[in-house]
Amino acid sequence: MNSLSTPAISSLPKPRAGLGFGALLAASIGVIVAQIGMVAVMQGVGIGGWGFFVAMVVAFAIALANAMAYAEMALMMPSAGSLSSYAEAAIGNFPAILLVFAGYVTPALFGLPAELILADQILTQAIPLHLPPFAWPVMLVVVFAGLNILGTDVFAKVQTTLSFTVLLFLVVTGLLALSGQAATPMVGGSTLAFAAMGKDTVTMGVVALAFWVFVGSEFVTPLVPDASNAKRDLPRAMIGGLIVIFLAELLFAVGAAALIPRDKLAASATPHLDYAVAVFGPNARVWFAVLALLASASLLNTVLAAVPRMLSGMAENGQVFPVFKRMHSRFGTPVVAILFVAALPLIGLAWSGGDAMAILPLTIAASVAWLLAYIMAQVSLLVLRWRHPEMARPFRMPGAPWLPLLAIGGMTYVVINSSPAPEMTQQIVQYTGIVLALFAVVGAIWVKGVMRKGLFEPTTPVTHGASQ
Repeated sequence: MNSLSTPAISSLPKPRAGLGFGALLAASIGVIVAQIGMVAVMQGVGIGGWGFFVAMVVAFAIALANAMAYAEMALMMPSAGSLSSYAEAAIGNFPAILLVFAGYVTPALFGLPAELILADQILTQAIPLHLPPFAWPVMLVVVFAGLNILGTDVFAKVQTTLSFTVLLFLVVTGLLALSGQAATPMVGGSTLAFAAMGKDTVTMGVVALAFWVFVGSEFVTPLVPDASNAKRDLPRAMIGGLIVIFLAELLFAVGAAALIPRDKLAASATPHLDYAVAVFGPNARVWFAVLALLASASLLNTVLAAVPRMLSGMAENGQVFPVFKRMHSRFGTPVVAILFVAALPLIGLAWSGGDAMAILPLTIAASVAWLLAYIMAQVSLLVLRWRHPEMARPFRMPGAPWLPLLAIGGMTYVVINSSPAPEMTQQIVQYTGIVLALFAVVGAIWVKGVMRKGLFEPTTPVTHGASQ
């Protein structure tokens, strides 16, 4: 295996204005700034009743294990430019390619269309203009693809504020719903509502839905070289961010259970809007539409900023088509990769027919794809522990190898039981199966035929050093 020195975290040059704990925390929770997470919670409560809260605990535990795995590998290889570097170092180019396409490209194909359908629903209700079907989603994609090609990240300066604004909305809404001060209390009161939560509960069938709330904390790991004290702050930011998200979403969910009937939560395409109106009154539609639009735009912008750069880095390593490393002659942005990623949600929108009832299966399909990527990350951690025990590890995931093995087993079980209803199983399998099978076939042909390497041959350079 090739070897090239990768500096330990302590030897990295410190940026003049290194990122502190607050900046890393904001980055770790940035993906929650989206409507799809709120809808996943609302529909999960409607489908699962109290069982969904058990599912949230299971999803939270899995997310913690994944965060610790990524924190260990990120601090082992702090100069790595892509999340695929961990799998590449451990189990080869084919799993590394699959990790990126399963965990970041496929969710763009499924998760973003669900978000765009939500944005279309909210904006159509708030702004009654006579526009062609799905004009709003197309405009959002075109605008933010253009801005990213121009190198303009319009949300860079407000991302932290927006993240914590959404967190504040979740907490305040939940507290008001439980306080009895909501604009439209549920008929019969919270006692009757909570009693209904105990009937026909579902747990394992909604874990994949609950898991969507916690995905994406690893987006902070590429910031390791820019952190002022990554060894201390990265694990704290990832674990602390998940705890904050869990508590806020838990309060939000309990409030919804006290205020809105389960059947309405499960059947509504925009249950988060119904919840906001029930708590704050009809006037909430306008300001909530603004918040929802900003949330959707922020998620879209984050994906268009991050995933094309992953693909560009992989193209530099010869792992994907060379065209993805083509940069704009003036702005220096990966223009082809941006256009490719921007096309994915539009393809997903067309594939689903833009049907609001497709939001739930799209969300679960995206979660399943992300879970498969996280399984590969845990396998990578175990292999790196075995092959390179002497490599410096400023942070070590506790309980290895048993905790990673337990996480792998848990995630595999969740994937197998990801459908909350039999009638939805075929749709979820169709979404994830076809796409991931296509990526797997193309990836295998690429590694063997173009890269001319073994599918599971580790090729990423690593450095051996004293364990810390």
